[in-house]
Amino acid sequence: MKKQQENKIHLEKVNMEESTRNMDKHYSESKFINKIKKTGGKLAQKALYAGLVLFYALKSPKLPQRSRLVIFGALGYFILPIDLVPDFLPIIGLSDDAAILIAALGKLYEAIDEETKEQARKKMRDWFGVDYESEFA
Repeated sequence: MKKQQENKIHLEKVNMEESTRNMDKHYSESKFINKIKKTGGKLAQKALYAGLVLFYALKSPKLPQRSRLVIFGALGYFILPIDLVPDFLPIIGLSDDAAILIAALGKLYEAIDEETKEQARKKMRDWFGVDYESEFA
């Protein structure tokens, strides 16, 4: 029995090595950093916009209760200091928070009224001085 388990572990290790052998042609640290430099600001703005829309949507009496639960979950995950990827890690620390906010807004975008979305766009203008055009619309 023990020999079978050892063989299974060995085969899993070999399969993992084979499947990751050619990954370096698609991934490298420099490619990752360059992509972050090119798109990081856009991703950050998209996540901030998503967070703002969700925040303002909670104040709207028109929002369905089920949507409120999704928003509480997403904003709660964003606010809590303990999550899957610790926030203090450079570059990637807030990526899971951004993904949760963006996914929640993507799911609820149609349920949120235009007035609420405009509040978030106005706040983005106040903070960054430019009009933010949502990719969700």
